Amino acid sequence: MSPSDRLQQDLAYVASAVRHHERTAGVPAIYFLWAAVIAVGFALPDVAPRQAGPFWLVAGPGGGLLSWWLAARAERRRGVNDVATGRRHGLHWLIGGAGFLLVALPALAGRVSGADAAPGFLLVAGLLYALAGVHLERPLLWSGLLMLVAYAVLVLFAPPYAWTLTGATIALALAWAGLWARRVRVAEAAAP
Repeated sequence: MSPSDRLQQDLAYVASAVRHHERTAGVPAIYFLWAAVIAVGFALPDVAPRQAGPFWLVAGPGGGLLSWWLAARAERRRGVNDVATGRRHGLHWLIGGAGFLLVALPALAGRVSGADAAPGFLLVAGLLYALAGVHLERPLLWSGLLMLVAYAVLVLFAPPYAWTLTGATIALALAWAGLWARRVRVAEAAAP
């Protein structure tokens, strides 16, 4: 490889890293993963309430670990090693996990039922996703805002199948975000 070819390759790498910081689209597989998890997990309180807690006990942390692995793999494939951004993402979602545990605390202490604590999980998730949309990946903002609206509807009106409808709506928003992120990734890969 000639020195000019090597220089061009190095500059392309730097340009790719700069473009990465300009617009973070996220990892499509992670959006699709959470669209599926949320669609199933949000339907459970309406169709199989006893299964909702165990599902989220496994799917929450398991999905988080799988998301971490998918993100690390995607960044390695792109040739980007942005430790600071990785830490920011990790800290954001770790604090969110702590928020979920704190919402569960009254139910675990026997002060409220799991059904009464459930809307609090939606509130924490809505804030977590909306703030991730502001600070990390813009497409998450819309899913977070939908969760916050669903929280208000659930608390004020408690319509039938509210959890299922909320889950389906959020899953569609995440799937759309995944398709958009995939399109952005393809465009970035095709750019010189």
